[in-house]
Amino acid sequence: MPTLCIHKITIKDSPAFKDITIYPNLHFNVFSGASGAGKSVLMESILALFGLRECNAQLLEATLELQGIPQDFVGLIDEGEVILTLSKKDKIRYFLNAQNIPKKKIQELFAPFLKHLSTKSYDAASEANLFLTLDSFLNAKNNTHNALVESYKESFLEFLDAKNALKKLHEEALKVAELKEFVRFEIAKLESLNPKKGEYEELLELKKEISKKEKIAESVQNVREFLSQSHKVSQFLQLTNAKDCDSILDALNTLESLCESESERLESLDEMNPEEILNRIEALSALKHRYGGVDEALEYLDNKREELQKYENLDSIVKDATQKLENAKTTLQTKAQALSAARNKGLKSFKDSLNSALVSLKMQQAVVHLEPILEVESFSILGAEHLQITLNTELKNLSSGEFNRFRLALLLTQSTQTSHQAIIILDEVDANLSGEESQGVALALKQLAASYQVFAISHQPHMPSLADTHFLVQKQAQGSTIAPLDQSGRIQEIARMISGNSITKEALEFATKLLSGTQCD
Repeated sequence: MPTLCIHKITIKDSPAFKDITIYPNLHFNVFSGASGAGKSVLMESILALFGLRECNAQLLEATLELQGIPQDFVGLIDEGEVILTLSKKDKIRYFLNAQNIPKKKIQELFAPFLKHLSTKSYDAASEANLFLTLDSFLNAKNNTHNALVESYKESFLEFLDAKNALKKLHEEALKVAELKEFVRFEIAKLESLNPKKGEYEELLELKKEISKKEKIAESVQNVREFLSQSHKVSQFLQLTNAKDCDSILDALNTLESLCESESERLESLDEMNPEEILNRIEALSALKHRYGGVDEALEYLDNKREELQKYENLDSIVKDATQKLENAKTTLQTKAQALSAARNKGLKSFKDSLNSALVSLKMQQAVVHLEPILEVESFSILGAEHLQITLNTELKNLSSGEFNRFRLALLLTQSTQTSHQAIIILDEVDANLSGEESQGVALALKQLAASYQVFAISHQPHMPSLADTHFLVQKQAQGSTIAPLDQSGRIQEIARMISGNSITKEALEFATKLLSGTQCD
């Protein structure tokens, strides 16, 4: 299972922080402080590290523990401790262990690990995410469920491929006569030309030879006239007793043989039609221009012959493709039935768990319904049914606060077997909630923090009282600071959140009780 946790965060030269370093708890981290101190700036910086926001500092750096790297990144980085750096100088650059990585890659790498709740994000209402929650829940109950999901998806993609392949063949069948005629024309044109490998280069050499034929013939004639006097050379060599007599005579004989051979070659050139050669060169040149070369043209010819054979056998191919689609359809139906049965079997347990989470968050209970899809053609990658979840209204009509609490309920319901997976809560997820609702959110986050590393901002006392680490963000002249609070500091800060800057005795007593767990309202 993919896991991620942040051990250390450094921010330099941001709108709020000059130079700060914090060491988050592996579980529930809550940040509080007066308005304008820099809490939202901090969250923006953390989001920027993972490519979810624009960089708001000269330097952002985090020490991470990373396990379960996506397959595309195996070999690029190693699992274990990773230093993630975001530098903003002449331009923004991301680094993993000092290796420059594009922003898009950073987003792809960390996307499986992050859950970001924002006041305007309604992606959790998508059917894909609802099915992900349902299937994760069911797999936690039965660890073979994910195998059913993956098996169905594989069969669905095979069905889709078979369906598209058959559709393409039917489209080809509608215009097969025209295609046959065109392909036959292309084949006939190339076959009539009948190009040979290396022929074009040979003809160019032959053209050069023809153009030099008269000069060569004249030269042969001159050499023969010289050789006609070779007896005088022989007589001279005998009279002078020359030492190299034999080699000189052999050279003359070789020269004579060469003249004879060249004369025969010139006679063969005389038999050739220069116009035909030039026309052939022109035709092959056009071939090269169109296909890139004779070899490419021959390859194109082979492909066209195969294409024609395919068209000639199209009826048989369509029949085979139809049978393949029917087989894929049957397999898909079988896999869909198995997956649907598993989902329907666990649906009540899922609904009860979701409603329990919703009740703890002071929300209305949900109606959860699986609507079967009757036609195989209408199946989707998600399955053979639609998953519908409604509260007192459709999910898209929920307020931002209601929707974020609904999403928390989904996270509580979803499997939380992962040891740590960063969940970033952007700014005051408990804003505008009643005390009871705020308490429900705090308890939900505390529960999630057993399996996730949670970062949350709050202006209400419930989350800070349950935090594993409570950080205070304070605005200073030289830049804001972030510091973890001890027990006394937490009491003071929670009391301030209750009564304002003029802390009352009652607020201190209430804060003390909250931290001791004896007072929850």
